[in-house]
Amino acid sequence: YRRVAWRLKIPDQDMAFVDQLHGTQQFNVQHQVGDFIVWTRLGVPAYQLAVAVDDIREGVTQIVRGDDLLASTARQLWLYRFLQIASLPTYTHLPLVVGSDGRRLAKRHGDSRLASYRASGVPAERIIGLIASWSGLDRTPMSVVEFAQLFSLDRLPTTSVTFTVEDHQWLLADGVEQS
Repeated sequence: YRRVAWRLKIPDQDMAFVDQLHGTQQFNVQHQVGDFIVWTRLGVPAYQLAVAVDDIREGVTQIVRGDDLLASTARQLWLYRFLQIASLPTYTHLPLVVGSDGRRLAKRHGDSRLASYRASGVPAERIIGLIASWSGLDRTPMSVVEFAQLFSLDRLPTTSVTFTVEDHQWLLADGVEQS
């Protein structure tokens, strides 16, 4: 017995959807990746099938994730169609935070973990203030309640946000212990 991977045969046509931040999107999965794997040789569901079925089973109605996954939404919508699921979730794909080199923020950019800033004494209001500035608001320390009241998708950038040396220095300003 030979284990095989199962692929979903996708028509050569566009799949369109509306993203709450990026507006109408259209992707031709056949041109992007072709027929994609839904069941692996290991006998387990592949990511696209697993995430779609999990969202369906859990009754997820809103999906918010990084814009690096914007194009994969079309694959999940094909799965919804083939599974005959009529009620589709809404999608919002947020910009990623990247380092000064334009790549996804990671260890190579230094220790930018929230836990490290908290251990250095950075108050939550300052971290929220930085996120607020990335979201089109003024850079000022604020509570999560204040941020929620001021936040609007209309102010968010549609391109990546760069975590800069100035951002790091601003977090550590005002008497916070610097290491």
